[in-house]
Amino acid sequence: MTRPVTTPWFERGLLILTAAVLILVYFYVANSELRELVRPHHCFLNEATGLLCPACGGTRAIIYLFNGQFMPAVKSNLLGVVTLPLVLYAFFLVFRLAFDRRFTPADIRIAPFWIWSYFVFVLLFWFLRNIPVMEFLRPY
Repeated sequence: MTRPVTTPWFERGLLILTAAVLILVYFYVANSELRELVRPHHCFLNEATGLLCPACGGTRAIIYLFNGQFMPAVKSNLLGVVTLPLVLYAFFLVFRLAFDRRFTPADIRIAPFWIWSYFVFVLLFWFLRNIPVMEFLRPY
């Protein structure tokens, strides 16, 4: 399988764009005054049904993780803590596809078992955090 040839300008632009986004995310997370200026969004599902979606508390969890506070991150959203390494691995794969000419999409092998396991974990987390006895899964 041949890969389309990308120009060095495209690769540099992708790298610069990604670096800029990561720097902006870092400054947003590290600067508490900036976070106070940005009003958090309300969850439509929660407002319409009273149920918590799997992502409720996820932003808070990521902010806690970037600030080195692991336990408050887990208490805010366990799913966000579990998903962050998977997202970082996906970014790694995208960069490798962009910059390593020998690496192709066919080289990415993820067993369907892991994809279905993650999907079941998300559904189970969503179901359990809406049961009154499972208060510890609700964001605080």
